Amino acid sequence: MKRVALHICLCILGLGSVCLSADAQPLPSFEEYAALKAGFANPPRGYGNVPFYWWNGDSLKYERLVEQLSLLDDATTDGLSVSYIHTHPQVDVELNAHGYGSFGRADAGIPAFYSEEWWKLWNRFSGECARRGIGLGVDDYVVGWAGNGFYVDEVLQSEGFRNYQGRLHCRSYSVAAGERLEADVPEHTLLVVAYPGQTDLTDCVKSGKLEWTAPTGKDCKVFVISTTASPELHPDYGKRLVEAYFNRFEEKLDEQGRKGLNYFFQDELHYDLNLYSWCEDMRGEFLKRKGYDVLPYLPALWEHVGEVTPKIRLDYAQVVTELAEERYFKPIFDWHNERGLIYGCDNNGRGLEPLQYLDYFRVISWYTAPGNDAPARGSSYRQTKVSSSVTHLYGRPRTWLEAFHSMGWDSNGEWLTSQLDLHLIAGGNLLCLHGLYYSTHGGWWEWAPPCFHFRMPYWPHMKRWLKYAQRMCFLLSQGSHVCDIAVMYPTESLQAYPDAQVDNFWKVADLLGEHGLDYDFIDYQSLQRAEVDSGILRMADEEYKILVLADMRAMHHETLQKVYDFYKQGGIVLAVGTLPEATTLTGEKNSEVSAMLQEMFGSNGRLLSDADRMPELVISLLAVPDFRTSDGKGRVLHRRVGNQDIYMVMNVRKGEEVFFRSKGRLECWNAKNGLCSQVPILRQTKQGTWIRYDAEYNESQLFVFSPGEAVYAGSEGPEYRLADETLLDGDWDVEFLPTMNNKWGDFRLPAADECIGPEVRQFTYRFIPSAERFTADTEMEADCSAIYGYAPYMETVTLPDTVSWHWGCLAGIPDSSWEPYCYSWQYGVFDQPGSQGCHGLKGKVDNCFLILDKGGLQLFRTQVYVPADGVYRIRQEGEEPGYCYLDGELLETEKPVLTKGWHSLLLVYEHTPKGSYVLSEKKSNSIDTRKRSAVVFYPENCLAPKENNPYDTIVAMKWYRTGYLQYSVQGGSKGVWAFRFQTAPGTERMTIKLKGKVRRLWIDGSQVSLRRLKQTAADSYLLDFGKNYSSGICMVTMTVEPEPGFVGAACFAEPVKLDCRGGKMPVGNWAGYGALKFYSGGVIYRKEIRISEETSRMKTVLDLGGVNATCEVRINGNPVDVLMQSPYRLDISDWLVAGDNRLEVLVYSTLSNHYQTIPSAYRGEPVAGLLGPVKVIRYEEK
Repeated sequence: MKRVALHICLCILGLGSVCLSADAQPLPSFEEYAALKAGFANPPRGYGNVPFYWWNGDSLKYERLVEQLSLLDDATTDGLSVSYIHTHPQVDVELNAHGYGSFGRADAGIPAFYSEEWWKLWNRFSGECARRGIGLGVDDYVVGWAGNGFYVDEVLQSEGFRNYQGRLHCRSYSVAAGERLEADVPEHTLLVVAYPGQTDLTDCVKSGKLEWTAPTGKDCKVFVISTTASPELHPDYGKRLVEAYFNRFEEKLDEQGRKGLNYFFQDELHYDLNLYSWCEDMRGEFLKRKGYDVLPYLPALWEHVGEVTPKIRLDYAQVVTELAEERYFKPIFDWHNERGLIYGCDNNGRGLEPLQYLDYFRVISWYTAPGNDAPARGSSYRQTKVSSSVTHLYGRPRTWLEAFHSMGWDSNGEWLTSQLDLHLIAGGNLLCLHGLYYSTHGGWWEWAPPCFHFRMPYWPHMKRWLKYAQRMCFLLSQGSHVCDIAVMYPTESLQAYPDAQVDNFWKVADLLGEHGLDYDFIDYQSLQRAEVDSGILRMADEEYKILVLADMRAMHHETLQKVYDFYKQGGIVLAVGTLPEATTLTGEKNSEVSAMLQEMFGSNGRLLSDADRMPELVISLLAVPDFRTSDGKGRVLHRRVGNQDIYMVMNVRKGEEVFFRSKGRLECWNAKNGLCSQVPILRQTKQGTWIRYDAEYNESQLFVFSPGEAVYAGSEGPEYRLADETLLDGDWDVEFLPTMNNKWGDFRLPAADECIGPEVRQFTYRFIPSAERFTADTEMEADCSAIYGYAPYMETVTLPDTVSWHWGCLAGIPDSSWEPYCYSWQYGVFDQPGSQGCHGLKGKVDNCFLILDKGGLQLFRTQVYVPADGVYRIRQEGEEPGYCYLDGELLETEKPVLTKGWHSLLLVYEHTPKGSYVLSEKKSNSIDTRKRSAVVFYPENCLAPKENNPYDTIVAMKWYRTGYLQYSVQGGSKGVWAFRFQTAPGTERMTIKLKGKVRRLWIDGSQVSLRRLKQTAADSYLLDFGKNYSSGICMVTMTVEPEPGFVGAACFAEPVKLDCRGGKMPVGNWAGYGALKFYSGGVIYRKEIRISEETSRMKTVLDLGGVNATCEVRINGNPVDVLMQSPYRLDISDWLVAGDNRLEVLVYSTLSNHYQTIPSAYRGEPVAGLLGPVKVIRYEEK
């Protein structure tokens, strides 16, 4: 490995703003005002998005990978973290049959991860990434889990690891005075001891059996401590992982390939470190570090054995943690640090469980970018505060933010921005968007979606958003964090007392943050190393004035001593709830400890019983708070870069008076466009600066103080008052901009070199017997509608479970009781594809299309079409029907002899269970346990259909496109199928692909000559609307004589594709307008507005009301701005002229509309468009 190449790569990408190794090359400094400002406007490499790049869903092709790199070239994407998914043991049964790690065995992709073919592809792709200045790394999610067959297993199955004794176990026996105990003793027993008194019973063990009699007059408890194999504290664990995993990327790659190597990511670390971890040399190591033999005290890890118990637990936990650091974490950290590589993490517990890995805080300090994920639509603010606190206290370069999985395909700019800002203000500053998919496989592959990148319709605007995120991450990575408050992280309390409560701890933290009082969590190791000086607690670059203890029941004595020293030197120590009951000095009930606590909290009002009072108390004790608002609310993050102070502020109401404990020239730095503007202040004193907040509550602001003179409010320009406003109602001219490029089959299969635009996917239908007259005015029930390809192939009814089936039961069932039963021969029952696994669709369709969940006697009837006399075969899957009748006769053979024509079929399923299925609930765990069945007829010599593989170029039941016999409820009844649907605005042509012949056609009630319907292929037709063209939407009605079996909406093999021009549409949700329910893409709204000479000189604001998902405004062809979040409001004064002005609003939707015909639990609500109301508001000078 050429380290020089890697250092060059680091300097190019700039992913670390602090180098941890002594010999690392220094990175550029941005402390000077000009450098910081220039860096903010155009950040260097290393502060952009580093997404998880999921390499599943389709076979990897180098050409496709490179094409995707090109799409990311101008999107501030600085790195790619390649990830793999896990399968589900209940779904992917065969793959997981021989064992798996954690949640399921890895889907290793094609080519398989770590195979020779994979290494060749990786090397080539890594080299190409390097040429483009993009780093490449691996997220070890799934592949790094023991039991999944990769490098961890290689290490654990090697000599010296398989039987390494690393886990303690305890058996305890209560023995009454004088009672005799006989018990088997396990192999690898370390200790047999009786309490009280620590009586060693080792000599009482003979041939694996303990025989002992308790002394008279004293009840005892006997503890048998033994070990089993576990690798966590093996002396060479970390070293061997480096050899088997990290080093391999140096060994397998050529010189160019190694240049792309930038970092690795630890995801949900499966490392079972806890209070019962052990190592074969523990006794000696503990004695060396703590000065006493731990062996007789091991029972204290399980039970309270006296006042010394919490001391033993704390001492033992500290030794285990130190050994884990030395043997596992440090070798891996050093490997990255020596090469200047970022090593990020999102580990189990995410900081909410302090005892994860025994000491979560200490463990994630061994990553150069500590971090966490931010799932779904909740807040992970607490988790990010833990991660950033570790970054601050351990001098790490960055705080990794894995954002934002499981939000759904309806995620928009509004939500993205609010969530990103929340985590930035919590201290995150390295953005890793969770969703960048190599493939979405026709929309049927996803992993906790959405994918925020080039498939999203608003991708052109998303690139602007990513630039915003890059500027924020750059600025908030510079300098050092500033806050006054340290909140003690409760690791010690929980290690000593596993039942200790942490509710007050989290409540205090939440309240401080909400009241504009920033804080860090601190761990005991950092506190013990802290320097105390004149009431200031110094740790790393932090200087705290207040230390908060929340229900800290126990501490290391060195920790308490440092707290006491801080207090004695004028520091402010506050507590809520329980004070420490024990330390490592002697354990519980120590007079020295009691005296210290009495002195600090005896009668000074600094011990609270109620956490709600903490913000008020903190403010009263701080001489000058760093940040305050007039209503006492808001969030803040403060960083100091040289002689500049940066404040990020959010959740403050417009018009509030805001105070900063900084002075000088004040500017607002706009991360959306990189521009900086001076902010007028209300007043400035030696304490700090007051301003009037001039942003909306949901908007964040960056305020930068630099040396210089402030500008005072009132001197910056005129004030305005409302003059009038005009509502821009009525129709707007619209133009469609399709964005869903289906070249690789991302949106539907098979792939096609097209952009999917407006199209009709849902049809109202009705069967019209030959004797019935049908016209364009004939009513059709709206509830008889289906998506293309789906049809009522059967009818079904359910009788009570108490009914005993016999043929005569049919006579008592009126025809009106039978309900249509719809499904698709490709996708099965709509929105019910069967089990997928974890986190969404996985390209699977259950072959059983009859769902048995009604709870009773379920009947299905239809007719089957036999094309010729002969022998046929019945293929059955899933639940077998209790009875199967063909033409009224009980079918007792799998190979019936049938004559040409239609034959009635009745399927009877007895005692079906009652079940339910709600698609939206099948997100993280898509399992469908309902019973199902399938009965399909084939010619005798037809080959058995093969199962479809999720990586095939088709997603379908195995019956699809095989020689099955068609079903139809109507059978041989003469007639046609009538269909009705609406077009999109301005439709001038439509392309129809049909399994049948069009017999009649109407547009808006006017019959259209079939001569205008041009046949372009065997089953495809093109209709030019011509004189039937409308700028609005049209109602199309048609009758079709289908091919046998292609009934209902199955007549339509594909959506009806619409070519549109010159359309008109009002503002509002376009999903409710004609065929646009399923349209995801862009729409340009245009309107002419006339401005008088007088009003052209007024301040004019355009208020768009609501928008989903993002928008871009142009006036008279000039770009004004891109808006990703509310308020969707712009000052357009400088772009207007007297006379006519052309207003254009380009709106991009989410992918939710498109996903309404794909059974994704994550598809969300299809709200899209310029929602309005749209107003032009004019202001005049006061």
